[in-house]
Amino acid sequence: MEESQFSRTALGAAYARGYHARHDEPKVFNDFMAYSLLPEGFRASIEQRRARKLLLLDPERAASCPDQETALAWWMRDWAATSLVISRARYTEDSLEDAVRQGVRQYVILGAGLDTFAFRRPDMLGRRQVFEVDHPATQALKRRRLAELGWEIPVELHFVPVDFTREGMARRWRVRLMIRVSRPFSVGWA
Repeated sequence: MEESQFSRTALGAAYARGYHARHDEPKVFNDFMAYSLLPEGFRASIEQRRARKLLLLDPERAASCPDQETALAWWMRDWAATSLVISRARYTEDSLEDAVRQGVRQYVILGAGLDTFAFRRPDMLGRRQVFEVDHPATQALKRRRLAELGWEIPVELHFVPVDFTREGMARRWRVRLMIRVSRPFSVGWA
């Protein structure tokens, strides 16, 4: 990832979570807010790119799809990493709920991207602090989208910019300090 470029993977994961929330049954993980955080026009752009890829990778399958929506549904089910993104998110939040019952007061999300936990789960905030650790450019994109949407950032949510290609977490004093301040903590991957 370039120094000033946000993570396309973060956008793709948010797209997958949003697509699942809107189109799949049963819901394994209902991130009903994910589409909202995608930048204007990104959803249409990714859908067009995936339809073109299907045409290149499997022209026969593409020809059998009556429209872009059907082609996209097939792509999301058979080619995209949607099941990985959804199952990882579900497992992480289920594990967090177990950890909270054991007294965890912090949730550190590494590679947070466009995670919506702090907005979707106000019931889990309160006395718990959420630390979203990610690349500065990705966090800037997310903060811009939050401002554009007029979403109020919960006081329990903290953005921790870290470029893992330039610095490891062990050397990042802000992250070390936050983790030490309030043990125990739970770590999840967005």
